[in-house]
Amino acid sequence: MKQILLFTSVFILLSFSSPAQGTCTVKLKYIKGIYTGDCADGKANGIGKSVGTDQYEGEFKDGYPHGRGMYIWNDGHYFIGSYKMGNKEGKGDMYYESVIGSDSVITGYWQKDKYIGEYEKQYEVISNTGKITKVECSIADVNGDNIYITVHQLKDLQGLTSIGSIPIINNIVPITGMFYTTNNQLLSNSSTTRIQQVIFPFRAILYISNGENTEILFNTKGNYNVYIDMK
Repeated sequence: MKQILLFTSVFILLSFSSPAQGTCTVKLKYIKGIYTGDCADGKANGIGKSVGTDQYEGEFKDGYPHGRGMYIWNDGHYFIGSYKMGNKEGKGDMYYESVIGSDSVITGYWQKDKYIGEYEKQYEVISNTGKITKVECSIADVNGDNIYITVHQLKDLQGLTSIGSIPIINNIVPITGMFYTTNNQLLSNSSTTRIQQVIFPFRAILYISNGENTEILFNTKGNYNVYIDMK
């Protein structure tokens, strides 16, 4: 509740010197009703407050919540964060008030009005050295704790390949998180390294036997596939 009072007072100071705009349209169904605030072209634009079945106070664009704002549902729970054309988008906090016990808060990121997790990205490639031309990551199973890394084989000047020229991951240096074991497998044109029992978030520098390296951050738990392409 303290968050509501603080947030509301900030917007009152910023905006409600503006008179009520009786003909100013708010397009989001459940907050249609009484609008007070900035208006342009007959629509809520700028800072305002609209009260209907639910209520919203914050930034508007073309009649929709857009930017930073607070949305309060008629059952009392509320969201403080970023909106894009009426949808929760970006970082925010969802508060559920409890009559008995502590209130609960969900903090993280939303995309197209859906909660996507504590982190905006599940993974991020931080850096590569010169001979690495591409690093691709994907998550295969959100319940896993393994990272599978495939490194494609280098070719000699004649375009031929040999088992001795296949680069492998030969050292893993964690920056955050940890892991328990690894194993390598050589294939006909690549190598695969499995990092097992990873503790996330996991950020590490992956050193390759040909002297190259890449740094990758894995924010959320899961089984990941990583593909590294070399020159």
